[in-house]
Amino acid sequence: MHALLRAAGLGFLPLLLLSLAQDTPEAQRMKTDCNKTVPGTIYEYGALTLLGEEYIQFKQFAGKHVLFVNVATY
Repeated sequence: MHALLRAAGLGFLPLLLLSLAQDTPEAQRMKTDCNKTVPGTIYEYGALTLLGEEYIQFKQFAGKHVLFVNVATY
């Protein structure tokens, strides 16, 4: 099996990283709402692209892993 994966150029590193990314019951308990006064989920919102030319609805990312980075400054 290992030789087959190496021949495909995949190796075991991606599989190892994937196994670490799975939610555990402990991680589920640690999740909290950031702002309880905001209704709904992130998928009900969207944002403009950096140039403001296109509105991207977040619902297109439902079921996928998404990382939001807050780059706002004062």
